[in-house]
Amino acid sequence: MSTYAEVLAGFDDITRDEERHLFSVSQVDRFMNRALIETCEAARYRVESESISAVADQAVYAITEQGYDILRVEYDDEVIIPIGTAALRHADRNWAVRTGTPRYYYLDELYSSQEYLSVGLFETPSSNLTDGLTIWYDAHPDTATYTKTATEVDIPDWASGAVLFYMLYLAYTADTKAQSFEAAAVFKILYEDILERLTNSSRSRQPKSWMCGAASSPSVSVLNRLPQRIPAP
Repeated sequence: MSTYAEVLAGFDDITRDEERHLFSVSQVDRFMNRALIETCEAARYRVESESISAVADQAVYAITEQGYDILRVEYDDEVIIPIGTAALRHADRNWAVRTGTPRYYYLDELYSSQEYLSVGLFETPSSNLTDGLTIWYDAHPDTATYTKTATEVDIPDWASGAVLFYMLYLAYTADTKAQSFEAAAVFKILYEDILERLTNSSRSRQPKSWMCGAASSPSVSVLNRLPQRIPAP
């Protein structure tokens, strides 16, 4: 992974703002973290899982990490199926108070846990089960901080260019003396181009730790059609 300092070096090289006259530290942090989140959600490169103890008569469980999209839910090592509350109400007016072994999960109408991504179980568990609920989900990257520039940002090497271009897009649309919507438009196009090529060529088909550039060894085909490395942008 690239460090905050490595991504920032490219940002400063283009904006010529090493002394932070145009963009404050807090602005740079905001640019970086917004770019990380946007790229992460577009490329979906970070998948996490969490095991939660099921509690008798408790239907709703919250993900405590930075999750934003549920991928898979298991109860007692068995996959359970997504369903909507409208379908549950249509099938049984008393669905919300039914207890037993959960075989479905729902995500809508969970108003009590807005600060977290939450999952509801149907039927509501009738007994306690340690680590009985396992949830896989797409997660946001860890927050990057300017004061820890030597720390690696939570993004694969292949996506650091996209993060840099999105940071520059945000910088040139900001209300500063350097504001240039023309430059911002160029960097947004570059961001979208590298993101499209990298995600289409790499997502779920090539290791995310591989970097752009020529291979150090003879090229070996993958699935007889994919290149060993993604061409540099």
